[in-house]
Amino acid sequence: MTPQGSNPSPDQDPRFDGALQLTSRFVALMRSGRAYPVRHVGFTQQLENYLALLEPVFQTHGHVRFDAPDGDLCMNGERLPFRQATHRALEQLAHEFAARTLVGIEFTPGLTLSEFQSFMDLFLLGERWKGEELITACHDAGIVHLQALPFRSAAVDRGAEAAADSLPATLGASREAWAALYSGAQTLLSGDAFDHGVELRHVKRMAQPLVDSVLAGDRIIAALARVAPGESVCVHAAHTALVAVSVGGRLGLGRHDLIDIAVAALLHDVGHGWVERAAAQPGAAQPAAEHTYEGVRRIAWATTFNRSSLAAMRTALEHHAASIGPQPAPPALFSQLVAMADAYVSLLSRGTARAQWMSPSSVLARVLELLRTNGQPALGVALVRALGFYPPGQLVELDDGAIARALVPVADHPERPWVQLVVDERGALIPGSRHEAMPLPEGRRIARALPRDAWPVDDAARPAA
Repeated sequence: MTPQGSNPSPDQDPRFDGALQLTSRFVALMRSGRAYPVRHVGFTQQLENYLALLEPVFQTHGHVRFDAPDGDLCMNGERLPFRQATHRALEQLAHEFAARTLVGIEFTPGLTLSEFQSFMDLFLLGERWKGEELITACHDAGIVHLQALPFRSAAVDRGAEAAADSLPATLGASREAWAALYSGAQTLLSGDAFDHGVELRHVKRMAQPLVDSVLAGDRIIAALARVAPGESVCVHAAHTALVAVSVGGRLGLGRHDLIDIAVAALLHDVGHGWVERAAAQPGAAQPAAEHTYEGVRRIAWATTFNRSSLAAMRTALEHHAASIGPQPAPPALFSQLVAMADAYVSLLSRGTARAQWMSPSSVLARVLELLRTNGQPALGVALVRALGFYPPGQLVELDDGAIARALVPVADHPERPWVQLVVDERGALIPGSRHEAMPLPEGRRIARALPRDAWPVDDAARPAA
């Protein structure tokens, strides 16, 4: 018994009684669900009783989140205490999460019996649905108020947050769509995913926010203003996908095709890393195979063969051939789009010293010349429509002498971009914290695009998104 006037120890604290009851009852649900069909009347009654237990917790905390990030089960961020009667239930639930490669699950208000049944249908099949596949299956089933929580790398999350923060707040939903693509590209390309197999349906789901943002007319193309020299393979892939989808949208391609283009663009250089590692091996007798062929091999090995994987393989093979001149068999449209996007992003990120960096306007001119030479004028028109006359990141001089950074063209007015002022009309640098994004004001015009050597020195460093 706890002495009067003292605080109870965690294993005696009555505040945890409800949480421990929810834990043990959920484990009991799992046992029943393995013995009876999920829609059996007896199991349905147990689910209804569990929903009733959740209601008072929703009113107090707004949600119920079980997770075990370090192996110890927590509810809503508090580690649940050891008690003789419940410790086996806590251990079992933490084990169930680990077996499914999840960090936990979260209940939110609005959960219905039908949703609960659908979730348990999937969750109980732990040998089939795990990790991202379980999360995707739940999404496809329309389950909203009971979520499986994936493991996430802190480095990826910080990078995604920085990617979103790199875009001005006034660009709205574009920030979240770009952060999702950035984070997904890191997860896909910086780990060992291709050593274990990749489901392209997951890659498609990762690319959907980008495609939907482009089709909705959002200003996500502004993320190209942050292309930096020496950017990683992951960020290069995300930028390439952004350009390819934006141009494809201007060509009038539908959502299904744009998602396939995004997947192909994300995977177009997947052979690079393997080739570089193979060439660096001690005693390598000859140069490794070209990264285009290796990219095809890796995509073929790691994915299920279907229309999307075939398009990704062909793009990996053709994305350089598409930019070097006429071919006996013309590259596919997807390959041409990704080749053009890859050329634009590669030129923009080329060089290690400030003197070697090309301005976005110079890069656009170079790519347009390549497209003209190769007989692809329609792609050039669509590229200008997507990037504007003054591509994202280009510094321009306004008619009053002020200098601004172009961010994204206004719809149907490629000569009038959204801008951020960098230098005022008196020639004074404007602090970065005051670089507000806004459409070019009415009555104002752009006098010229500044060549790279005329950019203010303080704006020379272009941090990666």
